[in-house]
Amino acid sequence: MSAEMTDSLTILNSSDVVSAEQHKPSLYNYFVDKDETVWCVNFSSGALMKVNRPIYQKIRRVLAGERGNRLEDVREQLIRGRFLIPETFNEIALLKTKHYMSRFSGKGLTLVVAPTLRCNFACAYCYVDRNANKMRPEDRVRVGKFFHNKLPAGTKAEVVWTGGDPSLAMDVVADLSHRFLTTCEEKGSPYSALLITNGYLLDSRMRDKLASSQIAKLQVSLDGSKEFHDQNRCLPKGEPTYDRILDNVANACDQFGIFVRINVDAKNKAAIPDLLDDLEERGLRGKLWLYFAHVDDVNENSAGYHDSCLEVGEYARVEARLLRMAIERGFSIGNHGVMRQPVKTFCGANSNHYYVIDSNAKLLKCYHDLGAADINGIGAISDDGQEVVTNPYNLFKWLSWDPFEIDECRNCKVLPLCMGGCSHKIMNGGMDVNRGCVRLRFTMDEIVDLYGDFKSGVLSSCRGCAAAPATS
Repeated sequence: MSAEMTDSLTILNSSDVVSAEQHKPSLYNYFVDKDETVWCVNFSSGALMKVNRPIYQKIRRVLAGERGNRLEDVREQLIRGRFLIPETFNEIALLKTKHYMSRFSGKGLTLVVAPTLRCNFACAYCYVDRNANKMRPEDRVRVGKFFHNKLPAGTKAEVVWTGGDPSLAMDVVADLSHRFLTTCEEKGSPYSALLITNGYLLDSRMRDKLASSQIAKLQVSLDGSKEFHDQNRCLPKGEPTYDRILDNVANACDQFGIFVRINVDAKNKAAIPDLLDDLEERGLRGKLWLYFAHVDDVNENSAGYHDSCLEVGEYARVEARLLRMAIERGFSIGNHGVMRQPVKTFCGANSNHYYVIDSNAKLLKCYHDLGAADINGIGAISDDGQEVVTNPYNLFKWLSWDPFEIDECRNCKVLPLCMGGCSHKIMNGGMDVNRGCVRLRFTMDEIVDLYGDFKSGVLSSCRGCAAAPATS
C-alpha cells in the first residue's frame, strides 16, 4: 500500500512533514471515483494519489479521526501530502499571507505594452477600442525611463507585447526592447519577452526583428477550423487569413516557442477536431503548444458578440473534452497545462509591480481596458519616467481587490488554484463570481481524472506543459 501511494503522490520535501499528533482534514481535499480506483487530490499542496477502494476506505477512516496500527502508514502519507494538517493550522490565513506578500512584496517588474492599438484584422469579438496611432518617440523615452525606475536591480523583468497587433509597430518594439535590455544589463536583471500577434505578418523579416529584440515566445490565435477562423479573424474587407497564418507559424516554430490559442465559442466548438486534424496534417504536432480559450464579451466593445459566447459552465465542459482530445492525439498543452497548480495570485493586475502601458504611454492595470485609459486607466508617465496617478479610484479598486472577502471564493475548494479568478470580469460583471472563475470549478471531476491520467502516464503530451499569458 505504501509503495503504491508513494509512487503516485507528489511528495513534498521531508521538511514539510509535520509531526504534531492532532490533525484535521484539509479544506482542499477532493476525491474522484474512477472505476475501481479513486483519485485523491489536495488543491493546496498539489498532492495527487491514485488508490484502490480498500485503501480509500482507510483514508476516509483516518480523515474522520480514527487511529490504529493498521492506519498509521495511510495517516503518514496523508500528512505528507497535506490531506491532514495540524489541528491548529489555519489554511485560509496561509493563503492570505502568500497572496498579499506576492502582490505587495513581490520582486521584479511585469509590463504589458501595446506599441499600437491598430490592428489589420476585424474580429467581431474584439474588446479593444482601436485607433490608428502608434507610440511616439517621446513616449518611448518616457516608457524606457519608467522601466528603469521601476525595475529593482537583480530582479526579473517580463514584457508582453500586445495591441492591436504589435506586428504593425515593430519599430516601436525594437526601440523599447533596446531600452529595456540596456536597463537589464545595467541592473543584472534577467529578461524575458513574449509577443502576441495574429500571425498574419509573421514573415522572415518580422522573425529577424523579433530575434534581434530577444523575443523568444509568440502567441498566435486561431478561431477553430479554417471555415470558422476565416469568418471571424478576417481582414477588414473579409479576406481570409487562416492559411497564411499557419504557413507563417510553420516557418517560425523552429525558431520561437509558439503558443497557439484556440478561441472557442458556440459557433465553432464542434469544429475544433477539424483544426486538430489540420495542424497534424501540416506537421505541427510536437512543434508548438496549444491551449483553449473562452471567447467572452468582456466589455462594451465586444457586447455585440454575446449571443455567440458560451456560458462559463458550458465552456468549461467543452474545454475539458477538448483538452482530453488534444492530449490523446499527442498535442502539447500550454498556458496552465492540464490542470492549474497552486498560485499566490491569479493576475498581476492586483499587484504593485505590474502595469499595462498603451500606445499613448498611459498606465492601466488590465489589458481588457486598452483603448479606454482615460476612463479606466490609473495615470500616465512623466517626462522623467515617474508614475503619475491621475485616477486614484481606479488604482485603489485594483489594489484593494480581496477574494477572501467574497464568501463564494473563501469557501471554494479550488481557491488555492485561482485566488479569486479574474477580478476584471467579476468587478465589471456586477460582482458575479462565476464570470471570473477558473473552469476547473465547474469540471473538477473531469479535470482531476484527466490530470491523473496525464501524470500517471496513461496519457502523455509530447512536450509536456508550458506557460503563456491567456490574452487574446
